Amino acid sequence: MNLKNLSYKNVKINTMKSLLATICILGIVGMMIGTTAEALDYVTATVTIGTVSVTVVPTSFDYGTIPFSDSKESFDTAGDLSGKNIKATVGTLVTDLDIKGAVTAGWTTLHATAPGVNTYVHKFGTSTNETTRPSSYTGLTTSFDDADKLAAAVASEGSVWFGLNIYTPTSGVTAQQSAVVTLLATWHE
Repeated sequence: MNLKNLSYKNVKINTMKSLLATICILGIVGMMIGTTAEALDYVTATVTIGTVSVTVVPTSFDYGTIPFSDSKESFDTAGDLSGKNIKATVGTLVTDLDIKGAVTAGWTTLHATAPGVNTYVHKFGTSTNETTRPSSYTGLTTSFDDADKLAAAVASEGSVWFGLNIYTPTSGVTAQQSAVVTLLATWHE
């Protein structure tokens, strides 16, 4: 056997093996690149805009004439509110309601528990319905805070019934005063 021929055949076989290996690798790569599996699916998201709001009925009432160092509940006033509570109705979202009081023109301090000279106390209490007197009252402050939570998670378009209770100062300004109470509606997330 001729060594030259044998060497030539080995080179030829090795070249063929290399060529065949290269073709196989390229074929596999081509299949991976050329073959892509795709599947699409969708989800449709809808959104409805709700409103965070509160409507209070009635928007005003008159406690009447009260002496110094005395108190009166809104439930006991004359007129449309007589024997009834105040109704707060929320908008189309589940809502938290906070409540706060304010100083008046002549009564310069609102205190949660103790009346004094030109210092009055204004309290709120919730009820289960229009005609049941609140069983207890909580003193209002001049800011919205956790102590002044009227209601939490009021259902969409739901209502809360509440009453107010005022304690007049021990002395001071005798002119008629307007004690404003403000409700804040926030989205209960």
